[in-house]
Amino acid sequence: MAKVKSITPRPSAPPPDPARAATTPYAEMSDGRLRKKLRLYTEEWGMLGNDSSQAALTRRVELARLMRQVQDVLDLREPLVEVQVPASVTGEPFIIGPAQFNPGFHRVRRSVAEYLLWMIAENQRIELQRLQSKNRNINLGLIGERARMARIARDDGGGDDYTGRGA
Repeated sequence: MAKVKSITPRPSAPPPDPARAATTPYAEMSDGRLRKKLRLYTEEWGMLGNDSSQAALTRRVELARLMRQVQDVLDLREPLVEVQVPASVTGEPFIIGPAQFNPGFHRVRRSVAEYLLWMIAENQRIELQRLQSKNRNINLGLIGERARMARIARDDGGGDDYTGRGA
């Protein structure tokens, strides 16, 4: 799964306001055009980082406002999904920006869910490698079974004898 990263200058920006997002000129644009605008604004915002003139600081503030507006529209178009978060190996909650994800069910935007699921998978992969290096067996339970079934369903021709389709 691809790693999703926040491209806004403030990762702790307030949640999107539907009323404000609907009144912006960005509400009518397609997702592709919005992402292009966001990329261009972000690039310009980053290039102005070394400039300490008043004009550059003013432009950075304006760009941050524009990026927030574009991101709000994109966020509101993104579907909400439910994610079941297992306990991490260390017992600490998974943290993305200001949000903490303790074990249980959480309703989040799709991009946040992708990143959260990637974090969970990496956490379990690293723990599995650690335990295998010590010659210990580990049972990932239901999540491990789902991952194995997803791998079987992909049928990438990797020689999986379990399904009878292998070499």
